[in-house]
Parts: sequence; structure tokens; C-alpha cells
Amino acid sequence: METVGTSTSKALFFSLGAATLSSQAFAVGISDAKFIELGGSLSNDQATVRKVYDHLNQISREQRFDAVGRIIAGGALCTATWLGNEGDKAVILTAAHCVLGDNKDQESVYTGQNVSFRTGDGRLIASGTATTHFIGYTGCHSDIAIVKAPLLTSPINAQGGAVPQPVIADAPDFNQYVGKPMTLAGYGIQGTPSLGTVSSGRAYGLGHISRDVGGCLRNPANTEEAWAFGAPGDSGSATWQWREGQFVGVGVTSWWAGWNGRQSGHGRVAPYQAWMKKTYPEINTVTRTRTLTEDENVILNDVEARVNGTVYYLAGNNVSGPTSGKWVYPRGFSALSVAMVNQTTGQTHHIKLRAQRQTWCGWGEINNGVYCSPDATKGGLKVWFDANDNTAAPAGLYQGDFSLTAKGWHDHSYSADIALKANILVGSHSTLEGTVTASSAATTIRYDSTVNGSVYYLPEGNVQSDASGRVWSGQFNTWSSLQVPVVNKTTKESATIVLRASRYVGCGWSVMNNGVYCSNGANYGQLRVSYHPEDNATLPAGDYETLFNIRARGWHSDFNKLLTFKLDVEKGAQ
Repeated sequence: METVGTSTSKALFFSLGAATLSSQAFAVGISDAKFIELGGSLSNDQATVRKVYDHLNQISREQRFDAVGRIIAGGALCTATWLGNEGDKAVILTAAHCVLGDNKDQESVYTGQNVSFRTGDGRLIASGTATTHFIGYTGCHSDIAIVKAPLLTSPINAQGGAVPQPVIADAPDFNQYVGKPMTLAGYGIQGTPSLGTVSSGRAYGLGHISRDVGGCLRNPANTEEAWAFGAPGDSGSATWQWREGQFVGVGVTSWWAGWNGRQSGHGRVAPYQAWMKKTYPEINTVTRTRTLTEDENVILNDVEARVNGTVYYLAGNNVSGPTSGKWVYPRGFSALSVAMVNQTTGQTHHIKLRAQRQTWCGWGEINNGVYCSPDATKGGLKVWFDANDNTAAPAGLYQGDFSLTAKGWHDHSYSADIALKANILVGSHSTLEGTVTASSAATTIRYDSTVNGSVYYLPEGNVQSDASGRVWSGQFNTWSSLQVPVVNKTTKESATIVLRASRYVGCGWSVMNNGVYCSNGANYGQLRVSYHPEDNATLPAGDYETLFNIRARGWHSDFNKLLTFKLDVEKGAQ
């Protein structure tokens, strides 16, 4: 971990480095006042020290910290967070200064360092020669690295179940989170400003984000509510905030200001969300967990757990729904209507959704602020799509952004905008011309043979193409490019896939908008649509799907038919 010393004239930066194996250094630093509160006196007597830090160690082993562990890279000991698995690799987030790289100050990849990672229960999750990705480390704001190390076993919780992927921040706006608490759990040295280093052991702490300095979050431990700061060995630990029921990783611990400085710096991760998603396509983010599909609901649990009193929800941006609160026994659901663009047709439609709020006595309408025995600690939000409510919606991929506003019933100062997204595929089982996959093209019938003269094809809806109008050309062995909006079924995010579309003219394949036919007559005209990996080199790995339309038109007749295709392409990791 870097160390920051301050003077009245300027800030002095110097490197302290990560904790070494020989130091056996663990956990977080805390204020003198917090040590006295937990231990009864400000003493380095081991009974007092253990009373304080055993308590903080116990909290650090709560389920919310299951993904946090210790990383050993060469001779350096730091803290890291398991993000998930990628094939036979564990994917781990830590600080760039904790791991080796030969070109760290630029976006780069380094392979060759031996790395191991253990979770809090001592389980060895990954070990071996690692590949480490850097965004371009030049300071606290970019002190971020993603390590891919040989996977030995997946993390499990205290009950023996699988540990879920942690949720990582990816929203660009951070202003509303400055001034809010943040949580630490790490393997840095233990102590206080007056006592210095006193012991070792994994621990939890509560800090406070006082400001965002160019992407480096400042955490001063100077109040009763904010009493913990990062120390050597905490480097690489994620810093967490509660956001509407979700425990969200917002930063990576980079430096401290020494015992007397009582503060630490943490690089924000959200500004690098595109790089993180490129490096690990299946990273779990706030946006992804709050994106609705036809199969997956949005669920935020226990929103009231950290709010004084109950929480209810009102319609926000781009949604019709409840506009005022009420207090009744919970029952039913709230109907929402969201304007979404059908990417298949290019038209806007209102898609109906359902939403509920949770209490101890069941689910009910979202604008109901009531709570049931034993207390107001639920307030969960669930939003989902029901195809039966949208039978009149034309088939297609519907996309839209909307929000709900969480309001405090008892704490009138509490208000939070919950941004939600929708990527909903409607009518995926409708009549299709064919399905395009990674290995097989979709080919239509010989439409020329069904009409008088020949047929040509044009893109429809929000499909972009270089085929902008009909042509009559003798150039063969060519194709048209289609840029098709799709959704990644794993991450629920939008993307664009490039396809090739060709029309058979009787003696060769040409662009799809070419109406020409060969001397043997207009008896062919079938359309072939195909996927080619070389056209989609920058597409992240994932399983993609959508519906898209192409318009078939007669060159010599008034023939006009809308053709619907399905895309179902799985791209593996490269």
C-alpha cells in the first residue's frame, strides 16, 4: 500500500508497498475512540486487543464478505475480491501495485507471476501462474488490476452453498454517494493512531467517503460513525456501499496516510466499467442486476434494513405507475407501463410490467408503506414482465430505460432514484424465416419463383446496413453487412452483431438488395443471412439473441413481405 504524508505546503507521496509474508500483517486500522468503545481502554494488552479485533473479525466473516480474501503475489500480501470464474480460471480484483507487470502504466497484460488466493475460511481458491490485466496504473484513481489465476475450487459460504458473484459499481455518476458511509474488510495491519501496530487478523471497519478527488475516494476516520481506515496489507481490498438493498463494490484500496494521518485512498472502479466488462465479460454489476428481461426479474432485497422506518416506491422517469403512497394491508401488485423501442421494428410501444414491495406478511403494491411484525426491515422491490399482459405487442426486442423513486415513509429525507433497464424479447416463438447461429446460416425459400419477376431485400426497423436502396448489378461473390441490435443473455446488456446477407441470383451470390437475375430466369432469389466471427472480433464473449426483420420487395411487381429472423449466437471466450 502506498503511504501519503501531508504538510502545510503540499502532499508528499511515497511507497510503503504491500505487506510482506514475513510480517504476517492483517486487518484494518481504527480510531482510538472506537478501540476504547470496543475494548474498554486504550491498551495494547493482548486481552484487550483480542476483545476488540475478535469482534471485528467476526463481522468480517458475515455472508456479505464471502468473496473477500487474501492474495499472495510473489512476496507481497494484499487483499482481493473474487469476481467469479472464467473457465478454469478464478477472476480476482485487487490493486495494481500488489502484482507484477512489465508495463503497468499503460493498458496491458502480464503473465508469469505466481499467485494464490484464499477466502476468509482459509479455502485455497486459486493458485499458480496468473495473467494480470492493468488499466494503466498512474495513481490511486487507476490502482486497479484484474488477476486470472488457475482455479482450484469455487468459494462456498458457511452453509456449504455457492458464493454469489459480488455486485460491482458501473454507474458513471458518483455525486450522490459522496458523504455516505463505506465498508472495509481486509488483511492489513491492526492498530490505532496512539497505539500503532498491535496485532494481526482479518477485520471489518466502517469508513466514510468525504470526497472524490479525480477518481480517488478519500476516507478520513474522524467521526463516531466513520472510525476505520485502510492500512498496509489492505491494499486491493474492495470498498463497499449499501445501495437500495445491494452491497456494492465501489473502490479498491490504494494508500494510507500513516497512523497519525488516519485516512486512506480508494480508486473508484465505475469509471473503468467498460474495461472491466471487456476483461471479464461476466462481471456482475449494478446495471446488470437492475436490467429486466422476459425471463429474469429485478429483485432488490431488504431495502429497509439500513433505512429508518419503511420505504415505498413511486413512478419515476419514463414510466406510468403509482404517484402517491398509501398505508394498507399488503396485497396485489402495481401495474407499470414503460415506453420501449422495439429494435426489430424501430417503433415505440408501451410495455406493461408488474411490481411489488415486500413486507414480513407478504408482497403487495409498491406504493404501500405499511410494515408487519416484527419490524420494518424488508421493503424489497420486485419488477417483472408477464407475456400475458402484452399479447398485443408486436414481436421483437424491446429496450428502454426507466426509474422508480424509493421514498422513506418515516424518514422523509430518504429518497433514492433506482435506475432500471429493460431488454425484453417478445414473441420469440413467432413464425420465423429461419434462425442464424454461430455455425449455421438462415436461408429463405426461392422468393423469385413465387412472384412475377425478381425480388430484392432491404433492412427493416433498427437494423443498420450498407444496403440502402435497390440495385441492379452483375457483381457477384459479394454480400451486404447488417448491424443487428442484440442482447447478451448472460449479462443482459445490449450489443450489436454484424451479419452478412446475400441474395442468390441464379449464377452466384450478390448483395441482398440486388434484383438482377441470370439468363436462366428469375427462379431463385433466396436470401442467406450468416454470422462470421471475423466480423465480430470485438464482440465480448456471451450468448446473444434477438429477432430482426428484413423486407422482401418485388422488382417487377408490388410484392411486399416482412421476413422475421431469430439470431441465437454463442461466442466463446478467446
